[in-house]
Amino acid sequence: MNTKNLSKKWCQKNGIAIVESAGESAQECAAPIKIAVPNATDEFLLEKIRFATQQRIVPEQHSPAEIKMMHSHAESIDDEDLLQHLNHLEISRNSSWESEPIINLVDSLIIKALQKKATDIHLEPLADALRVRFRIDGLLTEYRTFPQWLTEPVLIRLKVMANVDITERRLPHDGSFAFENFQEKVNVRVSTIPVNNGEKCVLRLLPANDSAQTLDSLDFSEPTLQAIRKIFSAPQGLFLVTGPTGSGKTTTLYAGLREIIQRKINVTTIEDPIEYELRGANQVPVNEKCGFTFAVALRSILRQDPDVILVGEIRDAETAQIALQAAQTGHLVLSTLHTNSAKAAAARLLDLGVQKSILDEALLGVFAQRLVRKLDKTTSQESTPQYKGRTVVCELLLPNNTYADSSMQENARKLVESGITTEEEIKRVLGS
Repeated sequence: MNTKNLSKKWCQKNGIAIVESAGESAQECAAPIKIAVPNATDEFLLEKIRFATQQRIVPEQHSPAEIKMMHSHAESIDDEDLLQHLNHLEISRNSSWESEPIINLVDSLIIKALQKKATDIHLEPLADALRVRFRIDGLLTEYRTFPQWLTEPVLIRLKVMANVDITERRLPHDGSFAFENFQEKVNVRVSTIPVNNGEKCVLRLLPANDSAQTLDSLDFSEPTLQAIRKIFSAPQGLFLVTGPTGSGKTTTLYAGLREIIQRKINVTTIEDPIEYELRGANQVPVNEKCGFTFAVALRSILRQDPDVILVGEIRDAETAQIALQAAQTGHLVLSTLHTNSAKAAAARLLDLGVQKSILDEALLGVFAQRLVRKLDKTTSQESTPQYKGRTVVCELLLPNNTYADSSMQENARKLVESGITTEEEIKRVLGS
């Protein structure tokens, strides 16, 4: 036997990499296999490799980082190898979602997206192909197209992983699953919707572990940072974070919670769905299909002796009313709203029937934010601006109707003047 018995996933799970494999001939198969391992004296691991390959092995000690680099380098050619296997499957008419090449292809797409720091994967069925795009730094970028016949087995594979009904193609579906490779573990949210050429599928990639991001790591100015810290240390009141989907609202709230969760307090979150694991908090998933809405969950949680409550989103009048009542009765309530600015948040709550006097008494502040791409300083000589990574542009409106550190437009201008981003990028995100 040779290294075909050592799948990519098996090697990644066991923290090893193939340095030099044996060939197919009897003479080549007799040659030892060179394997990169983190500990060349780990006889238990070496015996596992020998058992899997049924061959002699030569262990070469490498650091875990070096082994990861070996996998990253091999990843660049995996797609072409996979396509060759898939072409053989097409000829044999065996394109089942259970086949190893389909499983490898789906895993490869997720791994590739993680390597490129993508937040979403879009699988779009065309008349003659399956188009795959990654959302990187807020923009959808073309990754590649696959043969059209791959659409069905890939989608079924994802539906099975997400525990979604594979027989119903006329209705949208939502599901999720945990994905783990040798570098990291992520929660994958799966959403499908019928389109003219079949079903479109979008995967949202969310870190599964408790992220190390803190308020200090979020690029806030010092006045904004100090004001937010003061709000998170308040014994009661309502703090709102506003912005469109994907603007980092949950990241900001979780970063603040990580700073206070070590205190002797009861932190409870209500989310739809739960995006990140937050150690030390009681995380409650909303299930509107069975009537367990934000409002119902919030009423129940108030009987659980909470100190801090994170409500994923205020969507309706009932949730708004209960959240304000909680903020007035000794609880720190954190939540999000979908509004364009901090000043628009108060108007939105008034539209939901909240009394102005109660809002004025309970509101600790409203934080509005957007994410803009940062200029890549290593490509400054190029005529067209190149971007790498994102930073936040924000505004924090305090109860006295002043900003902790300027409005969002003024802070955006500072980012341009500092050479962190461009005028064009600000216009793209904020408008003119």
